[in-house]
Amino acid sequence: MKINIKTKVPGPKSYKQLLLNKKLNGGWSVPHPFVHSGQGEGCYFKDLDGNTFLDFASQVATNPLGYNHPDMLHVLKQYTKQTPIKYAGQDFLVPEHNELLEELLSITPKGINAGFLINSGAEAVENAIKICMRYEHKPKLCISFKNAFHGRTLGALSLTNTTKKQQKESFLSIPTERLPYTEEAGNVLLNLLNTYSPTDIACVIMEPIQGEGGYNIPPEKMVQDIRAITKEHNIPLISDEVQAGMGRTGEWWGIEQYGVIPDAMSVGKALQVGATVANKSLFPEEPGSISSTWGGGHRLDLALGIQVIKTIKKKHMLNKVNKQGKYLLRRLHELSTEGKVMHPRGKGLMTAIDLPSNKMRNDVVMEAAKNGLVLLGCGLTGIRCIPPYIVTPKEIDEAMAILSQAIKVCSQRNFTHKGNICTFADCSQTHT
Repeated sequence: MKINIKTKVPGPKSYKQLLLNKKLNGGWSVPHPFVHSGQGEGCYFKDLDGNTFLDFASQVATNPLGYNHPDMLHVLKQYTKQTPIKYAGQDFLVPEHNELLEELLSITPKGINAGFLINSGAEAVENAIKICMRYEHKPKLCISFKNAFHGRTLGALSLTNTTKKQQKESFLSIPTERLPYTEEAGNVLLNLLNTYSPTDIACVIMEPIQGEGGYNIPPEKMVQDIRAITKEHNIPLISDEVQAGMGRTGEWWGIEQYGVIPDAMSVGKALQVGATVANKSLFPEEPGSISSTWGGGHRLDLALGIQVIKTIKKKHMLNKVNKQGKYLLRRLHELSTEGKVMHPRGKGLMTAIDLPSNKMRNDVVMEAAKNGLVLLGCGLTGIRCIPPYIVTPKEIDEAMAILSQAIKVCSQRNFTHKGNICTFADCSQTHT
C-alpha cells in the first residue's frame, strides 16, 4: 500500500460519522479527521472514504505490529465461532489468562514474577498504586513527577501532573508530592524524607520516558538515584511502562535503558490488555484485595497480547526497533537543520520533536493528516513519531518528506486551515 488521498480530509463519509460521534459521545475528545474502515496493511490503513494513510501514531502506541498482520489475523480466525468472548476472568478462569501471564513474565525484569490482568493501562497504574498502599499498610501520600501522565482513573489521575485543565479540573485527588524530572530529583526526594517517614510514602511512580507530558527523556543519574533511594528506604518504585514498554524503546521495558529494576510495573497499550506486574511478595495476600469482572477474561484480547509478545520474539523486532529508531532519529535531526524543528529526541521508535508554538504544532499535525501522514501531539509543542515496529526506511523517508512540507506550509504568515477539517481544530491534542 501507499499514501493515496482521494478526497478532502475528512472525506464526506468520515465527516458524517465524526459529527454523529460528537452528538452522541459523552466523552467526545476531538478525534483525528478520518474514520477507520478496517482495511489496511503494515503501516498503512484506509478510511471510510477510501483514503490511504501512513500511520506514525500507532493508535497511541497500541498497535506495534501494524494493520492486519498475518500473525494477528491467524489468532482472530480462531475466535470467530466462539461466544462469549469475554468472561468474568478473576472468578471464572480461561486458559489464555495463564498463557498471557507466562508470556509476559518471561520478558519482565528479574524478580518481577507475578501479574494481575486488567482492562487498560490506567487500571494497571491504579492497581499498582493499590498494591503499594496495601504493602505500606497506612501510607499518607504517593510521589510522582512533574509533567507526568499516568491515566484517567482517579488514583492514576492524582499522580498525573498536567497543565491541561480538561484532564484534572474539579476531580478529587489523593495526596501527592512532585519531583522534578531532572538530576535534582534524588535530592528533592531526600528532602521529602526529612518531612515524611518512608512508611508514609505508598510509592514513587515514574515514566522511564514521559509520554503525554512531552516525550521527555530523563537523565540516567536521575533514574539511578531514585532507585537507590527508594531501595534503601524500602519505598516501592513503580515504573509506568504503559507507553514505553513492550519494546517501544528497543528494550522490552523503558526502565531497562537505565540499568535498574523497579518493584512494580504498569503495562498496557501494545499488550492489548492492562497488567500490573511485581514480585509476588508485593501483592496482597488476601484473596480479592484487587479484582475486576473482566480482568483476565477477554479471551480475544488476551490471545492477541500473547501473539504480540511471540511475534516480537520470533521476528527479533527489538533489533529492528533499535535499527529503524536510529534512522528515524537521524532524519528528525536532519529536519532540525531547517530552522523550525527543535529538540529531536527519542529511544527506539519512541521519538519526538518540538515546534515553536502550540498552534503551529496543531496546524502541522492537521496539515500532515490532510496529506496522508498520521502524527500525534505531546506536551505543549511536541509531535510524536511512533510508527509500528515493522516500519521500513522507505516509509520513514516518506513520512519525513510530508512532515517537512507540512512545517513549511504552516510556517507561512497568517496560515489557517480551511474547510471541514476546521471542525477538528484541536485534532493533534490527545487525551489518552
